[in-house]
Amino acid sequence: MLKLPLFGRFILGLNTARFASTLAILGGAGVPLLRALEAARQTLSNDRLSLSVTEATAKVREGVNLAAALRVENVFPPVLIHLIASGEKTGSLPPMLERAAQTLSRDIERRAMGMTALLEPLMIVVMGGVVLVIVMAVLLPIIEINQLVQ
Repeated sequence: MLKLPLFGRFILGLNTARFASTLAILGGAGVPLLRALEAARQTLSNDRLSLSVTEATAKVREGVNLAAALRVENVFPPVLIHLIASGEKTGSLPPMLERAAQTLSRDIERRAMGMTALLEPLMIVVMGGVVLVIVMAVLLPIIEINQLVQ
């Protein structure tokens, strides 16, 4: 699903925004990172992303920092990984995760607007085709009757 031309990036953005937001809320509430990762993993609707978070959680449990663990999986957007790395270095991971979630949410909204903008001309063409079929269904019998009379 993630490799589909239009919908893949949309699905990735939607899932990573939800993941970052959940992780930010749980981290801000004082939940330990490993538990927060497990809870945030359950919000993901894509199996590939869920598996990546599971593997990243195992690496974090071994002592690797979160940004490096997610970077190795090569699935998550670079903006998320960079903001997580920045949050880890400055000791302010939850605010950076919230910023990542907001950035990814804005990106999703922009993509959704772009997709609807692409669908509008397509809908006009489809409606034109429907009108053409209706007009032809009305005119063809009239033309046939006219030819029979002559």
